[in-house]
Amino acid sequence: MIIDSHMHLINSKCFDKATYDRLGQSIPKDTDIDQLVSWMRAAGIEKCVCMGQDMHRIWNSEFGEIAVESSYGRYPDFFIPFCSVEPIDSAGRFNQKNYDYVVNKVTECGYRGILFTPPYGQFNSNDRAIYPFYEFAQKQGTVVQYHHSAAGGPTVLAHTKYAKMENLNDVTFDFPDMKIVVEHIGYPFSEYLFTMMVNDENLWTDLAMLYKRPLWMTWNMVLAKEMGVLDRVMFASDFVAADNDLFSENPTKDLLGWIDLIQNGMNRICKQSGWPIFTEKEISGILHDNAARLYNL
Repeated sequence: MIIDSHMHLINSKCFDKATYDRLGQSIPKDTDIDQLVSWMRAAGIEKCVCMGQDMHRIWNSEFGEIAVESSYGRYPDFFIPFCSVEPIDSAGRFNQKNYDYVVNKVTECGYRGILFTPPYGQFNSNDRAIYPFYEFAQKQGTVVQYHHSAAGGPTVLAHTKYAKMENLNDVTFDFPDMKIVVEHIGYPFSEYLFTMMVNDENLWTDLAMLYKRPLWMTWNMVLAKEMGVLDRVMFASDFVAADNDLFSENPTKDLLGWIDLIQNGMNRICKQSGWPIFTEKEISGILHDNAARLYNL
């Protein structure tokens, strides 16, 4: 069985159409939650870490906390819910309203983590105004997840200068016991991230959105293995919707292809390239065991 460690849910009504029209961006369509769960279960996924994505500070939009709430309410044994908030307001100050929301969701509603997206919100992860969120997360044992990487496609929404690993390195120094997940192996700063992971056993990462670059992904997994941090790398899908971004009309087929790349394709590339191959235990770790350990499943 598989654990998807990072998947976004949406409610299209939570996007600001005027902003997206101005940027030349399209708003993704809603996906029926029963259909989505069916796609994922057909691919062998037994648990899914789900979240929205707050982008109010700059883009007046979000993916939809309401989508997370309703989906978790309907499938509490399948979804592992995260909050997504922007920790500072439009003036760059500590966001008390969002802090109170996080505290309620974590302490009263069973949410397991918080998503921050510095490149989309145009803030630095080491901004001291954010530190009350980190203090709470570290005390509660709550996972803090970041989009702390460059965008893989059009960059109009996400500015790479806010994804610098130096900023996150400050956070790991100041909050050494906080559990952190960095999406997309910190693309393209992956080697820097792996070095940080060597120094911080509470730092984890995932493979979301990397499957279209199988050679680059495999090489970075070889590096992660060499550096001794492969046991904190996790499978993730990112955003599941038919005919959207990486997905075709058949998302189950896409998911199965990505899983096969990890199970078999990486070792084929390693053999062709003369690189060390991955053991069955290491592959099982990426697909299930590492996330199960992080979330005590």
